[in-house]
Amino acid sequence: MQGVWTRRLKETFAILTVGDGNVEVIFPKEHSLLWEFGPSRVRNVARLFAENPNLIRLLGTVRLSSASGWRSANTTGR
Repeated sequence: MQGVWTRRLKETFAILTVGDGNVEVIFPKEHSLLWEFGPSRVRNVARLFAENPNLIRLLGTVRLSSASGWRSANTTGR
């Protein structure tokens, strides 16, 4: 049996992943440009996603699906 803090950390991870996935699906360009800072490689990736919003939407959809599936698989019988 897992401790309460372990379960809370897993729950927090799932919540953050789902929230970020939703933002990526709904506001792909804005979300990508938010991360346009730092080294040139990071800026280039952010611009790539901003110029191709369906790529970040796909990533968001994958994150939503994986977080939901992961959370369902880790649900106890409570």
